[in-house]
Amino acid sequence: MVVKISASENGIVAESGPLRLIVNDRLVFKPCLLKGSGRISPVSTEGAAGPAFHARLGGYLVDAFRVDWDRVEMADFSGSAGSGKALTLHAAADQYGNPLYPAVRIALRLTLQFFDNLPGVVAARAEFTNRGEKALSIDELVSFAFRLDRRLVDPQEPSWRFASYQGSAVRWSEDYSLVWTDAATDRENFVGLDPRRPGAGDGAGAPIVDLWTPRVGLAVASAEPTPVWVSLPVRAAGDGLVEVCLSQRPEARLGQKTVLAPGETVSTIRSAMILHELDFHDALRSYAGLLRGQGVDIPASSAEDCYRPYWKSWGFGLDFKLDQIYQALEEIREFGIEMAMLDDGWFTFYGDWQPNPAEGKFPGGEKDMRAFVKRVKKAGFLTSLWWYPQGVSPQSLLENVHPEWLVQNQDGSLPLCQRRLHYLCPAYQPAVDYVAGLVEKFMGDWGYDGLYIDTTGLSAVPPCFNPAHGHATPLDSFTGQPHLFRAIYETAQRLKPGSPVEMCICSLPHDPFKMPYYNVANASDPVNLTQVRRRIKVEKAWRGGTFCVGDCYQIPIHEWEEWSCPESFESAFGSGAQLTTLYSSLTPVQRDKWKRWFGLYRQYYLSRGEYLNLYDIAFDRPEGHVVRKDGRLYYAFFAERWPRTRPLELRGLDPGKRYRVTDYVNQVDLGIVIGSQPLLQRAFAGNLLLEVTPAD
Repeated sequence: MVVKISASENGIVAESGPLRLIVNDRLVFKPCLLKGSGRISPVSTEGAAGPAFHARLGGYLVDAFRVDWDRVEMADFSGSAGSGKALTLHAAADQYGNPLYPAVRIALRLTLQFFDNLPGVVAARAEFTNRGEKALSIDELVSFAFRLDRRLVDPQEPSWRFASYQGSAVRWSEDYSLVWTDAATDRENFVGLDPRRPGAGDGAGAPIVDLWTPRVGLAVASAEPTPVWVSLPVRAAGDGLVEVCLSQRPEARLGQKTVLAPGETVSTIRSAMILHELDFHDALRSYAGLLRGQGVDIPASSAEDCYRPYWKSWGFGLDFKLDQIYQALEEIREFGIEMAMLDDGWFTFYGDWQPNPAEGKFPGGEKDMRAFVKRVKKAGFLTSLWWYPQGVSPQSLLENVHPEWLVQNQDGSLPLCQRRLHYLCPAYQPAVDYVAGLVEKFMGDWGYDGLYIDTTGLSAVPPCFNPAHGHATPLDSFTGQPHLFRAIYETAQRLKPGSPVEMCICSLPHDPFKMPYYNVANASDPVNLTQVRRRIKVEKAWRGGTFCVGDCYQIPIHEWEEWSCPESFESAFGSGAQLTTLYSSLTPVQRDKWKRWFGLYRQYYLSRGEYLNLYDIAFDRPEGHVVRKDGRLYYAFFAERWPRTRPLELRGLDPGKRYRVTDYVNQVDLGIVIGSQPLLQRAFAGNLLLEVTPAD
C-alpha cells in the first residue's frame, strides 16, 4: 500500500488505503473513507469543531492553534510496528494575553504515522511546549478529538445515533460489545483503577472506543504497548453531536508530570485513529495488529488441546462433593466431553491455595488432591483448575507472613477487589515468583493439565504505594500487571506445552495486554444470548479467526439463574465457539440433546475454523455469522422470526461458482445457489445454521 501526502487549498491531505485525512490550518481533522469515486465521513468540522489535539493548561483551554505550513516535515519510517510515512506538523497558540489573564503561549509538535501494512490506521503523538513566562499546571492533554454527526452519512437518522464498542470495564453485565448512543450518552470510559473513585467502574478493560454506522466507523485508541491511565469519553453534546477523544489527566501522587515550566515540554501518550467498514471487528483487528508490531504478542491461534469440549463443576456450586463429580464423569463421557474442570470452592483461603479439608472434599489435603486428579485422568479426561492468582484473603497465612507482597494505598491501607480480597503486587518480583511456584504445584506436583483463571479482579490492579517494592511510580503495579500473567503462562507451557490456560474476567471486557498470556478466551459471562454471540465475535476479532473462544457454558434451562445464559448450542456453533457446559442434573430429553450437540461439535469442530467478518452485528438483519472450514462456509442466522419472503443473503461466495446449501443440524438439503446471486428463501424461528459447499 502506498501512502500519499499532498497539499490542498484546505491544508494537507494524507491518503492511506481506504483512508483520506484532511488537516486544516486549525488542526481540525476530517477523516474520510474512500468508497468508489466518493468519500464518506461521520466527522463534523463545522460549528464547535476544534483541533484534534489540544490541552488544558493553567486552568485554560488551549485550542487556538495555527499550523506553520512552512515547517511541514515528511519522512519514511520503519520500525517494529511497520513501515510507512510520518507527517510532522508544527503549530502555535497564543491566548489570553491581556491585563486580566496571563499570556499562554504554547508550541505544538504533532507527528502522524501512516502504515503500509495497516490501512485505515493513523498513530500520533503530540508535544506541547510552554513558550510563555509562567509555569502552567497540566490539567488535561487531549488526543484525536472528534465530533460525530450521524446525519452526515445517514441524513434520516438522529445526529447522536451510533452503534459503539466501548472497551472500558464498567460493571458486571454492563454491555461493551454493542452500546447504542443516544441524546443523553455520557460515558467516561476510564481505563485506570482508582480505589478513591468507585463510581468510575471496575477498572481497566481495553483502551479503545469505536462508533459506527452502516456505512463507516471511527475508532480512537491508545497505541501504547502497556496499560494506560487514561479515559476515552463518549458524550452527546448539547447540539446532539457525539464527542469522542482520548483524555489524559495527570496526577502528582501517581508520579506523573503536572506542571509545565517555561521552556518545558510535555508529551501525550501514543494514540491511534482507525477508520473502517461494518462493525467493531476490523477496528479491533487493526488495533491488535498495531499492538503486535510493538511487542504485544497476541496469539492468532490456539494449541490443539484448547479446543476440546469441557465440563466444569460449577453446577454443584461451592459446596460440591467429589462423589458428585465422579458420578458426573460417567455421564459426560457419553457426550464426548474430553476435559473436566474443578471450579471454585476447592481451597481454604485465597493466597494460600491449600485443598479444602471439608468432608467430601480433600480431608487428606494435597494427597487427596493428587488422588482426585489421577482418578479424573484415569477416567479418560484432561483436567484444569479454577484459580484467582492475584487474590489474598485477609485471614490467609500468606497475608500474615508476607504483608509486604501486597498492593498498598497511599494512606497505608490495602485496597479490596470485588471479592473483598487484597491484591498481590504484580510488579514485585517475590510475589510473582510465589505465583509461578503455585503453577509448578498445580500442574507439576498435583498433575493438572490446564488452568482456568477467573473473577473481575483480573481486570486491573490499583496503584501501589508499598515502600517495600521500590516502584519507580505507583503506577508500576497497574502497568506491570501483564508481567504476573506472563510468569503464569510461561510456567504452564514449560511444564506442559500446549496446555490450555483460560481467562474469564466475569462479564468485563478482555484487555489486549494480558492476551499474550492465555490461549483460550471466552465470552466473559454474558447475561443474554445476543451478548454471547457478540462477545465471541469480539474475541475472534482481537486474536484471529481461528483462535479458541469459549461460549461461556451451556446451562440447562431449569438451572438458569438469569446471571448467565440458558442452553443455546446454536449460538455457540454459529459463532465458531468452543462448546462447554455446566449443570447439576439433566433430564432424559436434555441428555439426548447434550449428546447430540457435543457429537456435532466433535464432527464439525467449527471452533477451529476461521471466523469471517461479513455481517454487521448492529445493523444487518437477520444477525449473521460465518465460519470457513475445509473449503466450506458455515452460516448462522438469528432472529425471533424470519419470513420466507425476505431472502437471506449469503455473503462471501465466489460469483463464478454454484453452491449446495444444507441445514446441517437437521440434515435438510436446501438446494443450489449461484455465487453471483447468493440469495436463499428460507423462513425460520430463532436460528438457522447452514453448510454451503461448492457444488461443482
